[in-house]
Amino acid sequence: MKFKKLIALLLSASMAVGLLAGCGGTGGTSSTPSGSETGSGTEESSAPADNASGESSLKGKRVRVVIGSTSTGGDSYMIADMVTRYLGEEMGFNGKVDAIGNAQALDTISKAKGDGTTIMMFHDMAYLSVLFGAVGEQYSLDNLTVGPRIGINPGGCFVAPADAPYNNLSEAAQWLADNPDATITVNIESGSASHLDFVVWYMWVQEQYGDEVASRVRALVGGTTDEKKQRLWDGNADIIYADYSSCVEFTKEGVDAQLAMKLFDTCGDLEGSGVISMEEDGITFNGEPFVFDKDFFMLFPQDMDEGILNEITAAMQKVSENPEFQAEMANLLYSNVTAEDADLEASRAFIENKAAIAQEIIDVAPTLDELT
Repeated sequence: MKFKKLIALLLSASMAVGLLAGCGGTGGTSSTPSGSETGSGTEESSAPADNASGESSLKGKRVRVVIGSTSTGGDSYMIADMVTRYLGEEMGFNGKVDAIGNAQALDTISKAKGDGTTIMMFHDMAYLSVLFGAVGEQYSLDNLTVGPRIGINPGGCFVAPADAPYNNLSEAAQWLADNPDATITVNIESGSASHLDFVVWYMWVQEQYGDEVASRVRALVGGTTDEKKQRLWDGNADIIYADYSSCVEFTKEGVDAQLAMKLFDTCGDLEGSGVISMEEDGITFNGEPFVFDKDFFMLFPQDMDEGILNEITAAMQKVSENPEFQAEMANLLYSNVTAEDADLEASRAFIENKAAIAQEIIDVAPTLDELT
């Protein structure tokens, strides 16, 4: 069974038994900065808040959107910026994206007021970093409020110099087997989607070629997208993990040979890119094709105001159906979520089940101490 299908099956099962009852955010009533109060309760609904004025609770306010990246050139910033612009239009707030890094973003949102003026928008690394132990358990999904999904990027991928002697991960493994003195160093981020994809490949190499070949696959940890690119150009990394949209310009004709790159083994099916996916390359986990798209969603403090959260969710559902927003997402080869996907219950079930799959991988994966 493919991981895509497994996610779908787990989603159906969890919604049937109420798996996500504890996935953050039952919270009490919190006040907006103006001192007015919106609804509270023990259960959350995706229905719009019962706002007597009919206006958004965030209208005219400044909203800070923190992301788990320090780069303003990667997919995290681009998706958050798009969503913030359209959501701000829909709700009448003035939003600004603040690229402060994963640990700081999680700390910021965990301590924020539950009035909606601080939102975290990020991808799977938000929970992967907890599961991998890169950040503390205080930032687990149980201790935050999971909000609506906002987008999908299947374009996280591995990147090598254009003249590398391999064109994908399976060829890289074979090259190592054919060259017993060679090593391949891959630049990833601890506790991230790149970390997860890397360890899946490492374990696949180990399974296909044995410990000796796998031992020559090494991890180099840390760095922004720009820093990773520079390491690739300087010869300090053989492969980096980055986003298609942030590297594709270096694959085009006419690029300086020293900067030219090749992209391969995307985390999902990046339609229209011509880039092979990990699934298409035959990379498997437990014998099944490996697919793990980067899914983006919102996070809020544990005591998030339920009424305002419902307003934000309803607004995000409208944004997801906006043809202009859909076109902007498609232009960067990101996938849009549907209004149904952005529903709170569906979003929480999806993210929780994805985290369960990640945990299965992490439980058998080698540690970074073993890989560096």
